[in-house]
Amino acid sequence: MKKMLLSLAVSSVLVGCGGGETLEDVKKDSTPVLPLASVKFDPSNSVISVPNDLLLNGTKDGTLNFPGELDENGNAALARANYASPSLSLGALDGWSTQMPYVINLDVPSGYAISEQSASDPTAVRIFEVVMGADQSDEQCKQVPAGIACRVVGELTNGLTGDFVSALNGSKNGIAIQPLKPFKAGKTYITVLTDSLKMSDGRAVQSSSTYTLLRQEAPLVTDTQLALQAVIKSYENAVTSEGALSKENIIYTAAATMQSVGQVVGTIKKLMAGSLATGSNPKLVLPEQPMMTVSDALAAVIPDPATRAPFQAVQYMRGSIQLPMYSSKPATKEISSAADTYWRAQCDSAVMVQGYKAAIGGTLPAPQADTNDAACAAMSGGVLRDFGLDSTRFLTKYNTIPQVQWLANVPVQVTKPIPQLLGIEMPATGWPVVILQHGITTTKEAMLGLTLALSSQGFATVAIDHPMHGERGLDIDGDGIDDFNATDGKGSVLSYMNLTSLLAARDNLRQSSVDLLGLRLGLNFVNPAMGLNPTQVSFVGHSLGSVVAPSFIAHANLPLDPQVDPLFKVQSAALASGGSGIASFLAESEEFGPFVQGSVLLAANNLATKAFVTFIATDAASQCSVPDGIEVNPQNPVYLSAVAPCAFTHYVAHLSSTGDTQSLAEIKGIIQQFVFAAQTALDSGDPLNYASLVQAVQTPIYMSVVTGGVDGNKADTVIAPTTTNPLSGSTPLARMMGLQTVSETQTSQTPMSYVVNFSQGNHGSVVTTSFRENAGGTAQGHAMAAVEMQTQIVSFLKSQGLYLQITNPAVIAN
Repeated sequence: MKKMLLSLAVSSVLVGCGGGETLEDVKKDSTPVLPLASVKFDPSNSVISVPNDLLLNGTKDGTLNFPGELDENGNAALARANYASPSLSLGALDGWSTQMPYVINLDVPSGYAISEQSASDPTAVRIFEVVMGADQSDEQCKQVPAGIACRVVGELTNGLTGDFVSALNGSKNGIAIQPLKPFKAGKTYITVLTDSLKMSDGRAVQSSSTYTLLRQEAPLVTDTQLALQAVIKSYENAVTSEGALSKENIIYTAAATMQSVGQVVGTIKKLMAGSLATGSNPKLVLPEQPMMTVSDALAAVIPDPATRAPFQAVQYMRGSIQLPMYSSKPATKEISSAADTYWRAQCDSAVMVQGYKAAIGGTLPAPQADTNDAACAAMSGGVLRDFGLDSTRFLTKYNTIPQVQWLANVPVQVTKPIPQLLGIEMPATGWPVVILQHGITTTKEAMLGLTLALSSQGFATVAIDHPMHGERGLDIDGDGIDDFNATDGKGSVLSYMNLTSLLAARDNLRQSSVDLLGLRLGLNFVNPAMGLNPTQVSFVGHSLGSVVAPSFIAHANLPLDPQVDPLFKVQSAALASGGSGIASFLAESEEFGPFVQGSVLLAANNLATKAFVTFIATDAASQCSVPDGIEVNPQNPVYLSAVAPCAFTHYVAHLSSTGDTQSLAEIKGIIQQFVFAAQTALDSGDPLNYASLVQAVQTPIYMSVVTGGVDGNKADTVIAPTTTNPLSGSTPLARMMGLQTVSETQTSQTPMSYVVNFSQGNHGSVVTTSFRENAGGTAQGHAMAAVEMQTQIVSFLKSQGLYLQITNPAVIAN
């Protein structure tokens, strides 16, 4: 962000104060002045609390501008790889997170404190949804300059039963604001602090001197000052326009525009639909092949023939589908080379195109045939072009067409009932199909455990691996060994959920969703002789498969064209062990949390990191096992990364036992900063932002959540039902999708959506009856939970949301 020069000479502030008194007179009449707390706000020195739209100041492509991101001319000064940094990754976005808590920092004098009661007072912290200038969808506001608040849409409610809550932050030097409902994607909100915010002695918290200058009526000096003054005054005018608030009571305002969500995936769906005209659309190819059963396919993982014998009634087949990949391949096999593999726009940002148009007199040159410029113009109705203006090509609401990097020939797993062994007949239209999507670090084959239950009720299934999982790993150096594969035994979870490049992690989530769209469309073109009915398609997702599902389901069922819509239609869906608020649930996960937090602490590269590395060298080496082939060497990043999860757990325990609260607080602050940046970067791939769309398209949804509570059975140890962030976890996602919590069999005349909480079971129970020791409980309880989950899924999908069979109350939480 260019610095906003707000320096005013002290003498100019004092002009008009009156004269005539001598210094001695002042001394005699003076009374002691007690220091006052104030809101920290000084944009000239980059002192602003985020989220804040002042970081959109001077944007050339519609993305946020962060210190160090731009050169002196306001152009991107960094290589694409630099945006792997958690903080700079936000510079690739067109707005802020819809769900993350945030803090407005205060300057509190030493020896004084802020009243905790006032910090939670609904009159002290208020939030208004507003329409900003240049909004082309609003007749009243489209002629108002960008960055200026035009009008208020409504006020949010501060309180436990409302839209958000406010309180003092943990350090007691800021106001923490926690959304209880996600903000609307793409909309702008103004946060207001008033003089109801008090110090503990009853005196009101003050505006900063900079804010006081900006809100004054007298015009300021420089163009930058005048522009910022107009912005602040527009905020205050907007929030006071309806008379519920007076300017005299305002001590601070800040606008924050939420980032766009869904436009890019929506554009990909349109491009897929458009490819139907040329026949270049994805097609599921399922050739004739020797008879094989799921029992045969499971032989490698279930050696006992008797255990897998029931699966002899399910046919196993292999096919393929060609899908467009929007992430480029890493240049080397080092994880760092994946930093700039995130999606890239095919065209220049519309913001840049409009700026260029104005600069050359208002008329753009006609596109030349057979050029990318012509393709951009054709696909966007002339809004997007390629003049070589945009070096970063970030995908935003102003630039929604991603560049296809390569085409992947993706293996497809297909199962079908064997009618004579199951005692059922294939419908004349073919078997209805269930798309299965597996969890992180597993494979499509892990979903085979569901196929018997589905086949017995007449369902076929199709499944593909997530990107960089199973058969879709990447072998960069050609040695026959995958260098990027998140599946256990083949690589690291970072291959997919790349904490070293948050934009790459976000786009892996988006790739998973668009792969499912391509698979769903490709089902319509399978050989009819294969006996699959592409007009009756449902979905089951487990873990990561449930995380990407809301985006897939919402986009699949959003109306596009009456002739095309049936080709994408998903009739109903079942989600198991998913959740929203990805950054928060990963950081707090019992299984993944130590890995995430340890990795973040290592990457912080500060004094806290050095202390952690010293602990690893002196203490952790004897307590943490090292994977085969890795030398014990605290100077080796590979070794540090390998032992970080174990070492972090021991380190925190050590700091707690020694009473080192300062170090613990510093580590907590580092993790919180990372979670804020990570969630903001991942937001457009997070299921919470598609929950309302899932409701809008009225797709019946069933969801299972392991809440535990019987025989020591823990709640889900991978994705917890709830976290410290009330919008993160399985339960908040279910609530935001409008699912009804039930514990008994349900029958209805219209399709319904339900969530069932399980008192027994584990994260993987939906696909296996196996006992998961770290989940607590008993082997019998886990097995019963697995059977019950599968029974519920089958009854729900078969009835398309009209019926949910709940048969075993011993595993159901009330």
